Amino acid sequence: MSGNLAKNADAIVIASGWQPSIARAEFSALVDSANTSQFIHERVLICDQDSATKIAQRSALISETLYPANHSLYTDLEKHVELVISWCKEHLENTGQTLAVRANKIGKKVEGWSTRSIEQSIGGEMFRDGWKIDLTAPEITLKITALNHNNLTEEEEGENPPQIIWGVKTSGTSTWDERTAPKRPYFKPISLDPRLARAMANIACPEEGKILDPFCGTGGILLEAAAIGSQVFGSDADSRMVEGSRDNLKWAKEIQTMSQSAKIKRGLATQLTSLWQEYMPFDGFAFDPPYGLNSWKSDDGWQLFIGALSSCGEVATPNAQLVALLPWPPKALGMDLLRDDFGQGENDGLAQTFGKSWVEVVKEVNAAGWEIESTTTIPVHKSLARLLLVCQKMN
Repeated sequence: MSGNLAKNADAIVIASGWQPSIARAEFSALVDSANTSQFIHERVLICDQDSATKIAQRSALISETLYPANHSLYTDLEKHVELVISWCKEHLENTGQTLAVRANKIGKKVEGWSTRSIEQSIGGEMFRDGWKIDLTAPEITLKITALNHNNLTEEEEGENPPQIIWGVKTSGTSTWDERTAPKRPYFKPISLDPRLARAMANIACPEEGKILDPFCGTGGILLEAAAIGSQVFGSDADSRMVEGSRDNLKWAKEIQTMSQSAKIKRGLATQLTSLWQEYMPFDGFAFDPPYGLNSWKSDDGWQLFIGALSSCGEVATPNAQLVALLPWPPKALGMDLLRDDFGQGENDGLAQTFGKSWVEVVKEVNAAGWEIESTTTIPVHKSLARLLLVCQKMN
């Protein structure tokens, strides 16, 4: 491993290619903060085995996990074949299992990299060393991946050279597609992607506590929170949404074999104390408030959002997390909204939601009792983006 990583950082988690910035936020929430971890690529996290297992069990944004595993800066193919073979002799015990060697690349082309050559060279050496090779249904899959970055300047490429990761594949992709909106008994076209809903639930409540969605809609966040074992609570002002969410949770429990039930009520997001008195306090909040196509430049919905923040604060534990999706202008994608001098940059004025400048947003969120911890911008289509807002309860 790299010298800056502790010995307990011996597992690798690879995110899917869908919205890697969201995966980064989710993985960061799930990793054990007591152990060393590091993102070595926008899609690759080095961490301890327990954290990797937790992410694999809870996230819908993983491609695969590797354990045991290692990584190195990429130099040339021949040296890395020798490095991986040497590592295998030290870390893999041949007790008669079948094995396959698989290689791939993430990011743009790596000079000198050949997927076929590395598979044949390492696979051949493992065969000569007594391993049984099975390319159809192996008991062990040794995965080798070249990492490179896309869309970097020449200067940035010099600071982020290609790398190689390798290890034993321990898990694959999530089954999130079994819960897409059209497969549920009740859905609307505006329903959240299950992967995003799952990430929001994980960030808001990474330790399986009590989570509340005060704008539950068709229950997308509730479904995903229940799937990871959280105690789930939801409310909505629209009785049709309340009944639809109940139908969806019942379906999930019967068809998806989810063990957790949910308590869903009709009520206003600004009156949570009276609505949830017997169940408060809550450990986390995750919601997607209602807004229209151009809400990022209109103040319609702002008072409802701020009122909901204040109301969430009244029923929250002292260390509660809150995750919300807000409308965002496409021209403001990728901005570093938490930098100290934000507001002084030439294009900072583009950052707004519900007709409020970002500087105003921060002030009003703080006044409602929450501190912004992180932000992630999400492209949707040409006229709309979203902002994933993560907040910590202020005491």
